[in-house]
Formats: sequence, structure tokens, C-alpha cells
Amino acid sequence: MTPRPHMGLFAVAAVVAMLVVPAAATSSAAKSASPWRLFPAAKVDEGLPLLGAAWAANRVWVIAPHGKVATAASARVSGTKLTGFSTTSVPGGSAQYVPIVDGELILARDTGTVSASLLANGRLGALKPTDDLLTPAKAAVPKLETIAIQAGVHVGDRRVWALSGSPECHNIGGCPGFFLVCCSKSGTATDLTRFVDRSVGAHLPQLGFDRRGRIWVAWLDRSRTAIRGGPRLLELDPSTLAPRSSAAAPPGLVADKVQLACAASCRIVAQSATGDIVSWAPGERSPLRMVGKVTSANGVYEFPRELLATAYRAGRLVVAYRGQTGKNDPVEEIGVVRGDARGARAQIVGRVATAYGWPAGNLYPPFSDPVAYGMFVPSGLLALEHFRYGGASPVVYAFVRVGR
Repeated sequence: MTPRPHMGLFAVAAVVAMLVVPAAATSSAAKSASPWRLFPAAKVDEGLPLLGAAWAANRVWVIAPHGKVATAASARVSGTKLTGFSTTSVPGGSAQYVPIVDGELILARDTGTVSASLLANGRLGALKPTDDLLTPAKAAVPKLETIAIQAGVHVGDRRVWALSGSPECHNIGGCPGFFLVCCSKSGTATDLTRFVDRSVGAHLPQLGFDRRGRIWVAWLDRSRTAIRGGPRLLELDPSTLAPRSSAAAPPGLVADKVQLACAASCRIVAQSATGDIVSWAPGERSPLRMVGKVTSANGVYEFPRELLATAYRAGRLVVAYRGQTGKNDPVEEIGVVRGDARGARAQIVGRVATAYGWPAGNLYPPFSDPVAYGMFVPSGLLALEHFRYGGASPVVYAFVRVGR
């Protein structure tokens, strides 16, 4: 993860303020000035991430793991506030990543994969089986015994899924897996395993469908011993799902995270190992830097950028990030930059200071060391945080307006 600012800086600033204003007044003023608000009923156990977050059915949804359950907490957007909060339990407990694809939760079961629609009233629809994916997957790779949905995209009147697959395995250390997509117009699966290291697979694959009717799959190509890897982007035939080329790789780019953004075409946005956030598509000579890391005034410290979200707005690429700003007295922020369709000439169009702890304004907050997320909604960026330290953490939110 991106290094966090030392809490000592926050404590020193607060102590200086106390020399001028009584502590109670300082805390009260900080709380009233804070743009961060509580997302009710969403609570995350210490050491766990959010299991999912999405915009669906005109609501914000977060999947928060707490104890033996996961809660789907949702709300409507009203200006820069959330209203109409609702919660419902996610069937199956909290020990799983919960993909949200095309407005539906995708849930793994011993008997197969099921889905539940995210409804406008904040509830979940009835569980229903997804299409039979194991049968066509086994036809493509006979050794398969199980599959798991990693991502999906709506293509015309069908869905296309990115799948990880496992063979029957009696090795205590595990066995190499497979990487597939399903299903073509004729209902078949395509084996893409040759494009990845079987011992690792495709890390966090994503699927996209552009306005020209092309399907793209992106992932991070890692080794077993690395937490970083090379971004990959592969075009698939929309009818057969056959690869139309080799997996393209941005020249010289090693990344911690990659996201796929699609409009007239699809391109990747990556959090590079050097601390910058860059954009790239096949055919371009080199990655384009959209957000640069910050170096301290004395040149000793570097503050990298963390990629939170990416999207297209009115044909222009927008990217949300987390990182430090300022060289002499750095402050951490969540910001949004906007460029042209490629991300070129990106400028900051909105920002909000990170919530270092909760409740906001406390000198020694019971919850500290934030983990940040972001999603683009109609009114801008919704920033979300929960906290690594302090036990089961609340989830808090703030809006970042994206200027015209």
C-alpha cells in the first residue's frame, strides 16, 4: 500500500492549535469543518478491506465485512450528501470477495454461482443461478474441476465473464490454475491461460466493452514472488471471444494496480511502481503520466500516488487518486484529475483532505490509519475511508465535486 503520513505530524499540528484555542473548541471546530460524514451501519473488521463497492440502481453500495456477516449498505445521492440509507445482509458470510457486475452481486456457493440484483429500495433481489459456466469451461479445459467468476461485462443480450479455474489437486502447496472467458455467442468458453503465469493467474482481471463493439480484458501479470507486475491488455472478438492479438504491454511499465476505462476504445490506467499514475492504450509509444508523485523540498522523501478510480465523463478521462500535496508542509488529499480522451494535459478539478482518523478533529482519535476507496457517481467522486487501527471500523464518506 501507499505509505501513510506519520501521525506525529497530525499530533504536533493539533498541539500547536491547543496553545491558541481551548481543546474542546478546537475539536468542535474541526468536526464542524470536516467534509467527512459517517456511512451508517457499514462497519469493517480490523485488517479487512471492503468486499465490494459500486454505483447501481441509482444508489451507492458498499459491502462491509463484520464478524460472521457482510452487510450491503447503500444510500441515494442528494447533492454532496447521502440519504435514504438502507442495509441488508449478504448471504454467505464475510469471507469472500463479492464482485458487483452490471447491478448484481455475484456470490459463490458450493452448488454453483448465484447472483442477486441490487434494488432501488436498497434491498437484494432473490438469489438466482448464473448461467452454467462450468460446462463450457470444461469443454475448453477438460482438467477443470471448479471455476470462480472474477469479473464480468454486459455485451448485447449476454454477459461475458472472466473466470479463474482449478484442476483436481492433491498437492498441499496447490496446483497451477487456468484463466478463461465465457461465453461466446454460441455459448463456448475460451482458454486464455497461455497469456499468464499459471502459478499466479491473471491478477484482478477486468473486462470492458467499448462503443465500437470491442471486448477488452486487462489484468496485472505478476510472478509468485512479486506484489507488482506488468499491466496487460488483450482485445477479444466480440462474437467468438478469440484473442485478436497478443496481450499488449505498456513499454517499461511496472505497476501496483491497474484499472480499465472504456469509451470509444478501452485503455488502462495504472499506479506505477515509480509513484506516478499513467494512462496507456495499444499503439501508443509510452505511458502518459496523468498524476505525478511529489518529492519533498529537500529531495529526500517521495510521496507516491495511489490510484482509486477511473472513468470517462463527456469523452474525457478522469482519475481519482490519494497522495501528498505540497513540498514543504505536505498534506494528504484525495483528488480528481481530468484530461482529454487519452488523459493528456490532465488538471486537478477537485480535492478533499484525507480523514486521518475518526471522529474527525480528535487529537487522539480511536480509529486511525485510513484505507481509501473511490467511485464516480453522477455528482462527482464519492470518497470512502475506513481505518486500520481501533478495532471494527466505521466507514466514512466525502464528496469531491468535479468541475466543468
